[in-house]
Amino acid sequence: MARCPGSQAIHSSSPIPLLVLPGLQRFTQVSLQCAPDLHSSLGDNSHCDGFYRLQSLAVTCVISLSCCKCSPAPLQLMMCGLFACAPVAPSLAVDIRVLELVNKLFARITPNSTAWCEALETFLNERGYKLNTKDSLRRCFSNAYHWYAVLTIMASDYVTKFVHSRHPSEQNVLNQPSTYLHSCCLLCFNICISCNNSTHPLIGVNCVCSNNPRNGHMQDSPNPMPTVFVPECDVKVMEDHVSACHRGGVGMCKQPRRLIEEVHDDYEKGMRIPVSVLYGCSESFVAADKKREKASTCFFADTGLMALLCRHDRVLWLVNMTSASKKQHYALALVKRLFEHLLPDMMVGLLYDIGCQLECSCQKWSLLDDSILSHISFGISVFHVYGHQWPCQIVYHPRKHVGFGLSDGEGCEHLWSALKHLISVLRVLGYHQWLFVLDMQVRHLDLKSFEASGQWLAWKWMLCHKKKKVALEGLREVEVEEEILREEWAAHVAHQTKPLAQRSKNKAAEAVAGVLALEKTLESHQTVIHDLECRLLNNNVDDASTFNIQLNDARAQYARRAALGISQCVDLQQLKKNAYLQVRMNAHALKARLRDRLQQQKFELEKLKRSYRNTVNELNLRSHTETSIKQREPMILKIVSTYNTLCNQLCALIHQCKAPPGAIAPLYISRQGIFQLDVDNEIWQDVGLEGEVVDLPPWLANDNVCQGIRLLLDHDRCVEEENRLSCEHCVMQEWMITEWTALQSA
Repeated sequence: MARCPGSQAIHSSSPIPLLVLPGLQRFTQVSLQCAPDLHSSLGDNSHCDGFYRLQSLAVTCVISLSCCKCSPAPLQLMMCGLFACAPVAPSLAVDIRVLELVNKLFARITPNSTAWCEALETFLNERGYKLNTKDSLRRCFSNAYHWYAVLTIMASDYVTKFVHSRHPSEQNVLNQPSTYLHSCCLLCFNICISCNNSTHPLIGVNCVCSNNPRNGHMQDSPNPMPTVFVPECDVKVMEDHVSACHRGGVGMCKQPRRLIEEVHDDYEKGMRIPVSVLYGCSESFVAADKKREKASTCFFADTGLMALLCRHDRVLWLVNMTSASKKQHYALALVKRLFEHLLPDMMVGLLYDIGCQLECSCQKWSLLDDSILSHISFGISVFHVYGHQWPCQIVYHPRKHVGFGLSDGEGCEHLWSALKHLISVLRVLGYHQWLFVLDMQVRHLDLKSFEASGQWLAWKWMLCHKKKKVALEGLREVEVEEEILREEWAAHVAHQTKPLAQRSKNKAAEAVAGVLALEKTLESHQTVIHDLECRLLNNNVDDASTFNIQLNDARAQYARRAALGISQCVDLQQLKKNAYLQVRMNAHALKARLRDRLQQQKFELEKLKRSYRNTVNELNLRSHTETSIKQREPMILKIVSTYNTLCNQLCALIHQCKAPPGAIAPLYISRQGIFQLDVDNEIWQDVGLEGEVVDLPPWLANDNVCQGIRLLLDHDRCVEEENRLSCEHCVMQEWMITEWTALQSA
């Protein structure tokens, strides 16, 4: 892709726009079938009376041109179907058909003009066409190809503007997103007129590492064409804004890394999952830790790309990453740029591989305005969500999140797969040529995706109906009412996302203090009950139900004293520093945490058991899920060992007569079979830890309810996908009618 030194600066002021109209004329006239017919001018020499096979030769002609300012050489050559390599004194003119072939080829393979020119030069040399100067063909051909690509882009944009200027759309532009978004994906950003468009666009964000070596001699001039890259100044503004928000916040001092069990569990502002879950997700993903470096900025000027794509895998914007780690201001710059082109009341579904961390940062530090943050529904892409904690999965998984339909958010992975063949070439290019190559590739991929939009809609519609049919048949087989399934799913989410019990040195004192406070409350309730009884005897009660409610409430609160496992005659004040009670409360909290961890792993393992497809993507996803689950097993086994150690301490205190009379030692938990989570496993038996018997909820113990919840969620997502596809189908039809009318008018 190298070009003549200084040729780009010359071309930047050349009459390339003047070649748009002549170029369009030649594009329509020149084709593979319109080669010049030379037989009429050769006379009888073009025919052979012998029995020899005729041979057609491609003859290279040397021509001379008379040029002036009103008729420059590039324009004259363009009228002949040739494209000049320079704007003033070109030494090489390439046939437009050859350049079009190379343009199509380089969009599908690694663009390597050096190899192309070497092969052509060798081909000509073997046939007697020896070039005098070294690398002359490579320099001139590369320059001609580059500016021919620019010309095709400008010609395409000119045709689009010309057609729409002759027949402007009757639709109110104020009720639509920006023209740029409409040109990127009309299915996502075109509000349908004939149907009630209540769906919101689904956006995917992701990044990839692609290091570009730092070289001060590779700076080149910018290209005169639009780009999908967000300007670096906008990214810098967002970076400064994030830094200012962090400096103005509280708690930014560095703290030593702690275990998940040592983190105080509670909810952050605006979050639906507790702090321990967020901390676990941050530990699981390198991308969530902005302090970990993936590349060195000492050797690489550009460390990666971050992309913003719609659900149809169309690129909206790209950001050039220049830092050594994956910082959040890149994603925030993309999100802000998106909302600058959207209507104020539009909702956006955002799928990001660490969406939980991004939402937490936005809520905690106010990184985005409320007008933007309130219109974002955060989620996590399907492939990455299996590496998160189970409570994070049931909240952010697109198959469990309302509004995402059957979208998976993996369009960015498809984009990186389509761009990976450019890595070797991009590392030796100048900055602006680097952007040009990526812009050309993005245009090619968007056009390819746009041409297959009809097939994509038909394929998605067929898969949606097939999945919906399976879900309906399964719901009829489980024979559980829909209302019950929704209640159990809500109970499941509430249980899995609640803060976990924490071990503490003051656990016993806190529990005793709570009981003492309840006893004082109970005394006040007894006073109220006595007054109500007197009023009842005197027939002076306005509402008799109030008495029963207060009485039952007082008795229920008094029952909390039994949770300590002590008799009522014991002085509670003396138990605040009781060693047995301290160890017992910590063991109970640790066992509750272990039970929740095993429940989370059970639901993740069930997905692997239900996997029956053996495609490459399914096998990769299965392997990724198994690896994520295996990484959590050592932590679970460590919790089991810690719990058994506390059980040993309780047994020792009982033998030393330091426990209350009648105290029972809790059951040990065996490491073997712990991950099977059977119904009769010791994990469910809280003997010696509390007086109540654990009753397994239906969403965990009832197989029909578990299966029904999964099928109900699949059915809900299929209904959402069906509505979205129906709307996109109407948008496609309306666009086809509008475009056809515009072409007829033009």
